[in-house]
Amino acid sequence: MNHQHLRNRHNCLLPNYLLPNYLLPNYLLPATCFLLLTICILVACGPQPLVVTREPVTLRLVAADTCGPLAETLAAVYEETYPWVTVEIDVFNAATAEQVLRSGEADLGLLSWLQNKPGIEPIWSQPFTRDGIAIIAHSDLPFAETGLIHLQDIYRGHVQEWHGKILTIVSREHGSGTRTAFERIVLGGSGGAWAVTQTAVVMPSNEAVIAYVTHTPGALGYISTLHLTEALAEQVIVLSVEGVSPTPEAITEGLYPLSRWLYLASVAEPTGEARQFAQWVLGPQGQGIVWQMTNE
Repeated sequence: MNHQHLRNRHNCLLPNYLLPNYLLPNYLLPATCFLLLTICILVACGPQPLVVTREPVTLRLVAADTCGPLAETLAAVYEETYPWVTVEIDVFNAATAEQVLRSGEADLGLLSWLQNKPGIEPIWSQPFTRDGIAIIAHSDLPFAETGLIHLQDIYRGHVQEWHGKILTIVSREHGSGTRTAFERIVLGGSGGAWAVTQTAVVMPSNEAVIAYVTHTPGALGYISTLHLTEALAEQVIVLSVEGVSPTPEAITEGLYPLSRWLYLASVAEPTGEARQFAQWVLGPQGQGIVWQMTNE
């Protein structure tokens, strides 16, 4: 039998590149072919990667207006990391957000204020980052710094103009965690005798305050520093308070006087997927995202 005939006889099993320069003896060819076939079968029948299908989970998250940007970013990254989880977000002011949480309509909350009042059952909460309250003014106002006493006089209505400029005072609405923190730090309390002047323009969100101050000569307002972007800082005056600017470092170290904690909260200690999310937010990955957003 010539070499070409033997090659043709076995080319259905052995491609040409597997045949050596010299041909195997006839008695070895069947065994060799059988061995190759066995290897192919074993490889094909080998164990395949185990695919675990998780049941879809929906996590309901409620956020105070201040925490809205944080909630959206944290939810997006969490959903990407755990694709079987869907995070639904509702944003309200702090008081309404806490009411929604207490009613059971949300699993977790990101809150800028906790209602610690007599007769109200405390809820589970953990501080997860610090936030500042920035004082912003329209670009036509002739000052770049203020103090707590000066702010107190302005927001109580005792000072209505500055260097010949009539001031338009802008405040947040009742139920806003940012307003509550501002009144306690600047005015010495919240509501009643400590409330801002009745002539103040009241706005329902950080973004509404920003829009009003940006476009209204003489306007002065306050917002969460989480909403203070570089672009906004070029359009308005960001005042230093007691000689300290609202930088991330000053807020984190407690040097900036208008600062407060933000809280991750639940009616009771969270369980199940809510607990996993809470641990993730308070852990390295979640805190890394929070740090990045609060230091932009």
